[in-house]
Amino acid sequence: RPLITQLRTWLDKSLTQVLPKSALGRALHYLDGQWQRLTRFLDDGLIPLDNNPAENAIRPFVVGRKNWLFSHTPSGAQASAAIYSLIET
Repeated sequence: RPLITQLRTWLDKSLTQVLPKSALGRALHYLDGQWQRLTRFLDDGLIPLDNNPAENAIRPFVVGRKNWLFSHTPSGAQASAAIYSLIET
């Protein structure tokens, strides 16, 4: 919590010193707009700090999608998808 408080203090100070249309200004305004979501984990200890399990769960589909992109025919892509699905299952 102390680090998040320091970050908020820095953010409030920086928002007044940076042009809103600059790249840094847009990033700071985005952070300010997402602040409630970012700090939600401080209110509930059961909320994880990251979404790694969700990212890892969808990774096989992303890898498969990249592989299927280079199939020469739709039936080849379907066959690759079936085999990949079978292996992942």
